[in-house]
Amino acid sequence: MPFTCRTVFAIAITFVASVALADDITTTAGKKLVGKLVAIDAQGATILAGEARALVSGKDIVVIDLGGKVTPLPKDVRANEIELTDGSTFRCGKFLIKGRKVETELLTVPNGIQAPAIELPLGAVFSIMRGAEDPKNRDAWKKVLGNRGKRDLYIVREPEGLNFVQGTILGGDDAGTRLNFEKEDGGKDALLLSRATGGLVFSQPAPAQVPQTLCRVIDVFGNSLVAQAVQLSPEGLIVTTVAGVVVKYPTATGVAKFDYAQGNVAYLSDLDPLVDSPGVPADEKGLRLNPVAPYVRDHGLSGEALKLGGDTFVKGLVVAPDTVLTFNIGGDYREFKAIVGVPESSPDANLEAKVTIEADGQVVFTETLRRKDKAKPIVLDMKGVKQLRVIVDADLSVNGNRVILADARVQK
Repeated sequence: MPFTCRTVFAIAITFVASVALADDITTTAGKKLVGKLVAIDAQGATILAGEARALVSGKDIVVIDLGGKVTPLPKDVRANEIELTDGSTFRCGKFLIKGRKVETELLTVPNGIQAPAIELPLGAVFSIMRGAEDPKNRDAWKKVLGNRGKRDLYIVREPEGLNFVQGTILGGDDAGTRLNFEKEDGGKDALLLSRATGGLVFSQPAPAQVPQTLCRVIDVFGNSLVAQAVQLSPEGLIVTTVAGVVVKYPTATGVAKFDYAQGNVAYLSDLDPLVDSPGVPADEKGLRLNPVAPYVRDHGLSGEALKLGGDTFVKGLVVAPDTVLTFNIGGDYREFKAIVGVPESSPDANLEAKVTIEADGQVVFTETLRRKDKAKPIVLDMKGVKQLRVIVDADLSVNGNRVILADARVQK
């Protein structure tokens, strides 16, 4: 007999007292389903409570809590933090760089829980910070990242602060203790990994396409993984990060929770952009979108719901032609997501508008959208970006060729 989420919710409450170390799913509706997590994938998660089984869609999940706790960092223990290009972080002690691979030793391993196997290619690593347990070190590290150029950094901690050498880190030696380093002038050197007392920063090429994020996986070892895929089976739990790194847990007890809210999310319609929109010539008055409202938040021009491709959206922007919106996002977010298109209510199927998105002045997306085309989902890399700019252009700025950016948001 099939059960709805509502039925399972009622049953879960009945079983909550009898399920030891129960897993629970908190939904966007504020409900909590308690039982045993038996499956998780791109579609959602399946939880078993007694004889009742329910599949909860991923879009309806806020968090899946497996009851485990992140092991606190022991006092007076030095920690290193490896950050991937997708924002995933690993808390580790010793690490070596052998060829184009990074070998790590997790800093904290709870009693009775097996550590995961981590395949960590150097090309997926954004940075390795030493002394990550110290807030002062973290503050100094942020300043270095904010002023970095386009080369790799070999960073040394000195009494007056962090100093660095720019170049290209080609890889490590067979022992993993020396780095093959190419200087800015093209010369080669072998640098001791241990002398990089501040850490390392890698200038990785931007990916041609960024996979969709499924959730953030928080494990009991202090790691935080931005996952594109999660696979649960009797053999264990496999997490594939957005950067392509594979982490294999022998059992699900190594994971504390799956965060589908992905930390802080900022919708563009909740932010206050700098607006650049030209005045309306006398001969075009009445043709353009209301010039005092070059963009509209969370609804259409007449207050109607935002719709694209038959779907209705609660959050989003409607942007008029010849409008530039600049959002200061402070370098705190990892990616930008939106679904873009021309309103289906536009009377002329041939109407079109061009959307360009810039990250710190660099074009990361540009496309001409047409009324007759399907809405287009986009995912763009925003790591370290301080200023996000949305530009809408059109040859003829009539009311119909405005653009909808549905669910437009930046997230960590």
